[in-house]
Formats: sequence, C-alpha cells, structure tokens
Amino acid sequence: MLSLAAFAALTGCEVVDEARRQQKEAELSMSERFLSESDGKTGRSVKLPSTSLKFLVDYAMTNRPAMVSAALAVKDARLRLKSIAADAPLASRTPWNAVNADLSLGYSESSSAEHFDDFDTSTSRGDLSGSVSLNVLLWDFGRNDARRRAAAENVIAAELELVQTGYKVFNEVSDAYFTLLQNEALLEVAVSNINQYAAHLSQAQARFEHGYGQNLDVLRAKLDLARAHEAVVAASNDVAVAGVNLVAYLGIGDEVGDYRTVFGGPIGGLDRVMRGFNDTTNTIDEVFAQAKVRSPSLKVARARLRAASADVDYSIADLKPNISANLSLNWTDPLWLWRWGLSGAQSLFTGWGKSTAVERATVALKIAQNDLESAQLLLSRNLEVAIAERDNARKAENTARESLVQARENLETVKSQYEVEEVSRIEFTDAVSYYTEAVGNRVKSFYRGQMAEAAIFELIGATPIYNEVNITEKRK
Repeated sequence: MLSLAAFAALTGCEVVDEARRQQKEAELSMSERFLSESDGKTGRSVKLPSTSLKFLVDYAMTNRPAMVSAALAVKDARLRLKSIAADAPLASRTPWNAVNADLSLGYSESSSAEHFDDFDTSTSRGDLSGSVSLNVLLWDFGRNDARRRAAAENVIAAELELVQTGYKVFNEVSDAYFTLLQNEALLEVAVSNINQYAAHLSQAQARFEHGYGQNLDVLRAKLDLARAHEAVVAASNDVAVAGVNLVAYLGIGDEVGDYRTVFGGPIGGLDRVMRGFNDTTNTIDEVFAQAKVRSPSLKVARARLRAASADVDYSIADLKPNISANLSLNWTDPLWLWRWGLSGAQSLFTGWGKSTAVERATVALKIAQNDLESAQLLLSRNLEVAIAERDNARKAENTARESLVQARENLETVKSQYEVEEVSRIEFTDAVSYYTEAVGNRVKSFYRGQMAEAAIFELIGATPIYNEVNITEKRK
C-alpha cells in the first residue's frame, strides 16, 4: 500500500511539474517573447525551398496554430475519457478502477481534565493513529457506462474536427495561393498596358508635332497613360495583399519578412498559369453521395448526436441509487480496529434537479439532431455552389480564350491602322481595354475553377490529388 502511495505521489509530481512548466511558457509568451516579437527585432527570416501548392499545404499543416489547437482538443477529450474511466464501478470493463484507497496518519496530545481555573497548558504523551480505507463502487445503474460512451463519442468528434481543420487549412492555402497567382498575372497585364499607352502617347505627340493630329489626342493619350499607372498601383496592392494572406495562412508571422522574401519573388505570371488539380466532371448527385459518407462535418455532427444520446442515458441512470462497499482498518496506539459494510444511496428530493437534468439532456439531443440536419443542408448548398462555380468557370475560361484571340487580333489591327490614321484614338483606347479585359477574364476564370476544385475536396472530405503543371502560353 505504501509503495502504491509513493507511485501515485511520484506520478502526481510529474504532472504538476509539466503544468508548472507550461505555465511559465505561457507567461513568457505574454511578456518578454510577445514584446520582442511584436517590435519586429527578432532577426528571424523564412525563405521557403519550394512554392508548389502541395509543399505549401504540408507546411501550413505543421505550422498553423489552428492545427495545434485542434490536436490539443483531441488530447483533452482523451483525458476526459480517462478521468471518467477512473470512476468505473466493479461491474464494468475496468473493475480495477472501482477501488478507491485512502491512507491517513495522525498524531495528537491532550492535557489532563481540570477545572477552568486550574487549566494547565502542559500535555500528556501524544498518541499516534492511522487508518487505511477501501471504498468499492459495486453498481451505479449505468451512469459510468453512459458517461464513457458520451466521452468516447466526443473523442471521435474531436479527432474528426482535427481532420476538418486540416481540410479548412488546405482550402484556405489553396484559395490564397491561386489568388496570388491570379493577381500577379493581372499585375503583368497592367504593366504591359503602360507600355501600350506610352507608345500610343509617343505616336500622338509625333503626329501633333508634324501637324497630322490634334492636341485632344495627346491629352487623351496622357490620360490613358496616367490611368494605366493607377491600375499598376492598384494591381500591385492586390498582389501585396494576396501575398500577405498566403503567408498568414501558412502560419508564418509578419516578423519573418514580407511575402517576397518568403517565396523568393513572384510565383506566377501572365504567360503561364499554375494548375494544381485536374478538372473533375462529377455531378452534384455523385459528389453529394460521396460527401454523405465521407464529409468531416457530417461525421462530427453524427458523433455529437451519439454523445447527446449517451448523455440522456446518463441523466436517466442518475435517477437511480448507487451501491458501494467499504472496508477500513484503523489504528490508535496500541489498539487496532477494522470494519466493513455495504451502503446504498438514493436521492429522495433534489428540488427536481435530476428530473430537470433529464429534460435538458433531451433538449440537447434534439439540438444535436437539428445540428446534423443543418449540417446536411449546408453541405448540400456548399457543394451545389462549388459544382456550379467549377462548371461556370470552365465555360467562362473557354469563352475567354476565344475572346482573347479576337481581342489580340483586334488590337494588332487597330495599332497598325492608327499609325496610318485609319482609326481614331477612341478605337485605340477601346482595343486596349478589350484586350486587357479578355486577358483578365482568362486568368480569373482559370483560377476560379482551381479554387472550386479545392473547395470540392474539402467538402467531400477526400484526399487532395495534386497534378501541378506549369502551363505556358505563347503571347503574340
């Protein structure tokens, strides 16, 4: 018994030491570490060795605080299950946990009996005493089993929420990645427009100087060039915002450098698009059939519903008594005394607290059932949106490619005709605008489709299948 007590004490010391260590680490993060990192003087830098989507997703999985929190939630759920197992009755899967042992030692002294007026502070020889008691919970009418089942379902739900968090991280990184690629391509379009309008301004000025043009053409050309510079500033800001978002979704703090340092420069461009996933052709019915079986959100809702049902069982079992046995050995020098007994405890009146607990558990069960139905409706809606977005983006991409061919041909024709004064400045401006819009639509529609593919993977709960290809298009 003494060895068991010593083992329990040592185990408790290890747990306490770990708790104190974690407290110190938390205090440090709120004081010196927070201040040193927030002032931007840490001197750390991060430069990723790869900018492939799969690498970035894997990197985020190990660096995002959300993943750490979800993993800790799983650990906490398992510890709750472990604590419930410690209260199991003798008639259970873990009967050894039904025994609770207590050890106590004491020492006391007392004075001799005197009148108050003759009170003496001296005491006689002290007495040593000790006791060892064992309490065994024989039967609890299913309380512990119901709590154990609820806790086990909560463990499953926490594990599934960890998986769900991983899919969310994957989708967030994918969205930010494709958005950055898209914005980098649009920035190149904006920069190329400056060259177009600068050349147009030179032509307009030359024609005006030689008496072939009007001053209004020069003024409009200057206005077009100024707007082109404004567009570059706006596009540059969009790229910067997208880069910052991607760095944040990777779990990298702003103190390690800007996104250009992290990625080593632009990762996309106008002449190339980065495909991350193959184009899928699943219908909404096919996708939803898979999602009903594999979706993490539905699995979590089902586990929570089963846990709520187990809580109802516990609240009903708690209306019944507990049956336990006890054995104790007491020693007061020089006498020994032992005793044993059986006991049953039943609450007669608790202000209807236990019956109210049954009602609350029933309401919680209904809420969990409605949560499952809501999750199914939300999943169906999100899948329909993702499938529609995927299909529409694919159609828009095909249309944009055709428009781009026409817009490029039109621009080249207008440029050549403007040189010989066969078209006006308005037609030139319109031709550049049509071309810019066509290029932007092609890039946007392609990356919209890729984002939709990532969303489908997340909603279904399927392992992402990467097929990263750098598609280069020859610009005429």
